[in-house]
Amino acid sequence: MNRIIITGASDGLAKQLALKCLENNIKVVALCRRKPDYECDFIKTDLSKEMSIIEACNEIKGKFSEFDALINCAGVISLQKVNEITYDELNNLMLVNSIAPMFLTSQLINLIKENQADIINVGSTCGTKAGYEEQLAYTTSKWAIRGTSYNLQVELKKYNSRVIQLNVGGMNTKFHTKYNGKEIEHPEEWMNPKDIADIMLYTLNLPKNIEISEITINRKNVKKGD
Repeated sequence: MNRIIITGASDGLAKQLALKCLENNIKVVALCRRKPDYECDFIKTDLSKEMSIIEACNEIKGKFSEFDALINCAGVISLQKVNEITYDELNNLMLVNSIAPMFLTSQLINLIKENQADIINVGSTCGTKAGYEEQLAYTTSKWAIRGTSYNLQVELKKYNSRVIQLNVGGMNTKFHTKYNGKEIEHPEEWMNPKDIADIMLYTLNLPKNIEISEITINRKNVKKGD
């Protein structure tokens, strides 16, 4: 691989994947609102805004048209009780988690086909089950991106592009903290995003005749003895 495009690459899992790629001499195009604190090609992008995505895609088409993978990694969380869900938060959640990766992929689909580029859509283990209390909206958005991956696999079945749905459990990142301002408890028990980044890069580097269509990674809770 020579170049990948990553959304949300200024923090969390996306940042760790970007750093891992750079270590392996793979160029990174970061699509996010804040410029990453490492050397990469940066396109300022607000994934909740249609025109911002269109402008980012136009810049990709003009400057970075040759790429090997699109990683839809950006995401936000919502922790609201069912009777307290607000329209604005629900709207932003669906825009960033579900609509943006679908629209971004749609805007770049011709280049994806030409480049035989792969797609990784980063979801959540919530997108494979009923989820948790106070996560109705978040869980729904992650089911949606999983459906996007399934349909993209159908759309691209005649091409050499692979679509990988990655369902990830709890990681030791600032994902929850940015939402509620609270540090996660027992961070050592949460998965290290560097390990997940290793798995992502390994999957992308597999021969093209090997397609891992979906990966679900849970954190293992070890029950301690009495």
